[in-house]
Amino acid sequence: MDKWMQTVSTITGFILEQHPEIIQNIVQSQQAQISKQIVKFHDSTIAYGPFKGFKFDPASSWGVDDRGAMILGLYEQEVLESLSNIDKSYKTFIDLGAADGYYGIGVLVNSLFNKSYCFEISEVGQQVINKHAILNKVDERVSIMGEARGDFYKNIPSQDLRNSVLFVDIEGGEFELFDKNTFEVFKNSIIFIELHNRFVIDGDNKLNKLKSDAQATHLVSEMSMSKRDLSKFNELKTLSDTDRWMICSEGRPCLMSWMRLDPI
Repeated sequence: MDKWMQTVSTITGFILEQHPEIIQNIVQSQQAQISKQIVKFHDSTIAYGPFKGFKFDPASSWGVDDRGAMILGLYEQEVLESLSNIDKSYKTFIDLGAADGYYGIGVLVNSLFNKSYCFEISEVGQQVINKHAILNKVDERVSIMGEARGDFYKNIPSQDLRNSVLFVDIEGGEFELFDKNTFEVFKNSIIFIELHNRFVIDGDNKLNKLKSDAQATHLVSEMSMSKRDLSKFNELKTLSDTDRWMICSEGRPCLMSWMRLDPI
């Protein structure tokens, strides 16, 4: 039996060494199960953080693997904290790459902002944003639009542009969309951009140009994922250490960064 087990162990080790994606799939499956438990426990409603009270459409599968972390206020926690500390004089939220409306609707639930404009290229995503807006009773304060092209800001009234926060997560499209002219249009706005320089050709040079184009109008700072305190969550205390920390994973292929730009 010992020899048999040793043979099985050797074969298993070889397979996993040659196909590391198997381990990744197992981890993702386990994380999804933990996320579902948290979603069920809190009835698909965010329980912590600045978006507390935001209710997800239970029928929507968009971003479901991250939903447990969102409900606990752990998902992109650094970005949430930065957003929640913005002066109340900024009343309009403009979301490029709005996905399911987590940010575009979330900022309205507790009135961090008065209104939001959600740009989302996917028609399915637009439908989910609309469902979340209605479900959270903020649909009269949300404008849902399609792809954010070069002149996207022309769809927004000038009075809303003047007191806006621009939030950008467009999978590398930021390097094509933003130049000196765009930053000039938003010279009075705070801008958040998730950076995808590692996923595009000549990404580092494009990132340097992005920063250079912004410097005439904005102060540039960066943030990335840092520490998490899980000791405060009673609903996680019965989980193993591995499962408890697994919920923090955002499934990134590498450490991602956000750029925050504040008007000079």
